[in-house]
Formats: sequence, structure tokens, C-alpha cells
Amino acid sequence: MALEWRPYNSHGTRSKVREIVTRGAVEYELCLEGGSYVIRRTDRHRSAVKVHETARGLYRHTMDVWALIVSGAEA
Repeated sequence: MALEWRPYNSHGTRSKVREIVTRGAVEYELCLEGGSYVIRRTDRHRSAVKVHETARGLYRHTMDVWALIVSGAEA
């Protein structure tokens, strides 16, 4: 399963970080924003920090993707 990472788009609500996983210079955050879940990826490899998102939506779908990231099967 290849994840589609898009530039992060805040939906105007406060983001609540539920869990964090760090792999080198890349940080993954499981977040709750205004009733939907999203996974953010922050890449600090270069001078410009890049933030992307994937799996925005309902809890079940986002948690399935989160489990893949935490296990190291996807990134």
C-alpha cells in the first residue's frame, strides 16, 4: 500500500497531537482536527522544513494507516 502524501492543509481548527513517531529527521504525528483524524509527516532533512499529510478522515481508516507507519511497513 503506497501512501499518498499531500502538502499539509490546516482546516482552521486546533490540531491535537495524539501520538508521535520519529525516524531520523522525519516525524510522524497522529492528529485530531475538528472531528477528523490526519497523519502529518514533518521532514527536517534539508534547510526547508516540509510538512505533508495523509489519511485524513474517519478514525478507523486513519488508525489502519497509522499502524502501518508505526510498524515500519510504510513511510
